[in-house]
Amino acid sequence: MVTVKVYMQDGRVFKFEVEDGVKAREHAHRIINYGWRNVVNGTMEYYPVHQILKVTFPDPKDELGTKYVGKAVK
Repeated sequence: MVTVKVYMQDGRVFKFEVEDGVKAREHAHRIINYGWRNVVNGTMEYYPVHQILKVTFPDPKDELGTKYVGKAVK
């Protein structure tokens, strides 16, 4: 299982688990492009894309084969 974390502009962090890194990347892509939805106390909440700071998940074995690795300049 892979834990996906969704970091919101207001400081909250949501997390959920998916089967593997491929599924995590699919979920991250959809969240960044379409927004985040969550059920709280039986109420569906939708968060637009501009309220999401980032989506992260571990990929320690580089199973996704990413060939573009960015490094912070400062």
